[in-house]
Amino acid sequence: MSTSERPFAKLWLPLWLLLAVAGVAVWVVLLNGVEEPRAWRSLLINFLFFTSLAGGMVVWPPLVATCNGRWHVRVERLASAGIAFALPSLAALVLLWVANGEWGPWRGIHYHQGIWLQPDFLFGRDLAALLVFWGLGWYHLRQRRKGEGGGLGPVLVLIYCLVFSLLGFDLVMALDPYWHSNLAGGYFFMSGLYIAITCWALLAASHPAAEPDQLHDLGKLMVAFSLMTTYLMYAHLLPFWYENLPREVRFIVPRLHGRDWAPVSAFLLALVYFGPLVLLLPIRAKRSRLALGVISLLVLCGLWLERWWLVAPTFEQAPRLGLPELSLAAGFAGILGLGMTWLRRVEGERP
Repeated sequence: MSTSERPFAKLWLPLWLLLAVAGVAVWVVLLNGVEEPRAWRSLLINFLFFTSLAGGMVVWPPLVATCNGRWHVRVERLASAGIAFALPSLAALVLLWVANGEWGPWRGIHYHQGIWLQPDFLFGRDLAALLVFWGLGWYHLRQRRKGEGGGLGPVLVLIYCLVFSLLGFDLVMALDPYWHSNLAGGYFFMSGLYIAITCWALLAASHPAAEPDQLHDLGKLMVAFSLMTTYLMYAHLLPFWYENLPREVRFIVPRLHGRDWAPVSAFLLALVYFGPLVLLLPIRAKRSRLALGVISLLVLCGLWLERWWLVAPTFEQAPRLGLPELSLAAGFAGILGLGMTWLRRVEGERP
């Protein structure tokens, strides 16, 4: 760890530890209360957000390298440290599998999809897919440390797209077994890359090794992937509105036309989908550590709300955002922060 980084780490380590212990402890207490299903669904929401964040960060360096980019080398390890969330991600999915009868819509019900929505088959394939992704990500990282593994990068990117598409279909779309969307998987993995590049920009903005040119590139990628995510959501909703088929509009109606959820959708439209385009349009905003850091943090919070917005309206008539959701968000943030800090200490001086 560099001398300039040491005071920063000393300040953040106790905070990560406090967040991890307190957040998980509060969630466990709530799990034994009257809102047990809501507490389990908060685990799903945070699994979807933090797994997308960490998995996307592991994929971003090989994605840039696949496009012959070299600008990211000085800040590559900031993103690669996302591999530290591999085990917590797998543990969360196993917990969701074990307790799916408490919160999921699949246990004991035979839907027209047949065995595809049988809980054991659903979670079994998701766990196997996630194991393949994290295993390949770890192996690619190990090869990169030896100066090898260039050919594995495109494979890892492809596996990421397939695995996170599957998670999007299984753990977002299938929450409502009567809703159909061919774009649900594509939207999920692309918005995961958006979450990850936003977190990478936030980490780079606070790291002395990142230069203004690298911050500028990260800011441009944030804008690009906010537009790509917006386009996919628009491409998602346009045929729903045009065709007006009952099995498709089930997603739109509560989120865009419900009196309680519509303001949340409008807020996400302003902050997550069009926010980076407006806030990061000036070059100075992309090259400034303070501006990029503040904007990235705001958008990252908005993207957590987007994962909540994908899940919660399927189960709740009106938004209820409180301790069950936020306590585990704090806990997962603490676990991720502890893991990334530990990994960077183990790996030594380079950023």
